[in-house]
Amino acid sequence: MSRATIDEARSLIRKKKYSNAIVLLEGVRELYRNSFDYYLVLGIACLYSRDYGNSYRNFDEARHIKVQNVDLLLGQAALYLVRGDTSTAIGYYLDILDLEPENKKAKAALEFVRSKGDYETIVKWTDTGKIEEFYPEVAEKKGVWPLVFSIFAGGFAALAILFCMNLSKARQNAQRADLSELDLTASDKSVLQEKDLSGGVYKYILSDSQITQAYEKAKFYFQNYRDNSSRVEINRILNSNASQTIKSKSELLISYFEEPSFDSFSSRPEENFTYSTVAAEPALYADCWVVWSGRISNAKTENGVFSCDLLVGYENLERVDGIVPVIFDVVPKIEGDRAVKILAQVKLKDGKLCLFGRSVYQPLRKN
Repeated sequence: MSRATIDEARSLIRKKKYSNAIVLLEGVRELYRNSFDYYLVLGIACLYSRDYGNSYRNFDEARHIKVQNVDLLLGQAALYLVRGDTSTAIGYYLDILDLEPENKKAKAALEFVRSKGDYETIVKWTDTGKIEEFYPEVAEKKGVWPLVFSIFAGGFAALAILFCMNLSKARQNAQRADLSELDLTASDKSVLQEKDLSGGVYKYILSDSQITQAYEKAKFYFQNYRDNSSRVEINRILNSNASQTIKSKSELLISYFEEPSFDSFSSRPEENFTYSTVAAEPALYADCWVVWSGRISNAKTENGVFSCDLLVGYENLERVDGIVPVIFDVVPKIEGDRAVKILAQVKLKDGKLCLFGRSVYQPLRKN
């Protein structure tokens, strides 16, 4: 009995003959023009062959037919991951876990982003093909008897799951903090947006999905000791049309944050947002902590308060990325003729970007 073209393509993909699968599927595009499976399988074949542009287009076609599909979301997440857009990828992985809370690929990808997700590592994993462990797989279509067997096997698997429950609890205990009180209830999810927008000014108008994603990202980043990234998502919520309940829970999450040190940014350099990033949208980064280097000017002390302008990026006397006012409640020891690094919190004063300084670092003078 001859096989359907799409099933033959699945077989070719499993054999890693991606180009052959693509050619085969492209030849029947008109026949399958309204088929979700067709666009999904073709998108996966393009993904493995590193034809990311066509992979994106086919996944997009599939998404117009069906949105909530784990393999589709895995494929789309992978496209953003290989581009280094980890923030968007995380959103897709969180959507997957909403559909399948125990999805191994989504969990593994989130752990990868947490522990190794800098751009250089992503590039290396993409180059070597290791990144493919997060890609969706093309399973063989099962007949009746394999399906019956899998049902019996599922019964045994259920018993195994019972024995793993203690392990799951242990993993939960390993989290940074118990945020169960901040989980969104069914009631919270039923009213994610403010019903009446006439009484407020909102910088961001978000959909239900965007509000949920931002909130779940905030919790995810916090648990992974990325308070700055968590703060950005919370700021997005607080400046949006999200309901007051969501905003209140977001503000409660802030109370768990810890004040960073210079060493904090050494271990998490991705958390140190650049001047250009913050200056482009200050409200989104308000209350984040940064370590910016440069030189100071216009230093003065009045009533025990020290203020100056930080010439960001001017430590080597080559260029100035920007000039930011800095305020210290305690007068720091700064030598104005030398380069300096300042640990400070981003603030908005009269709508303008400034820094509230916490500590400074200047290298020792050479004899």
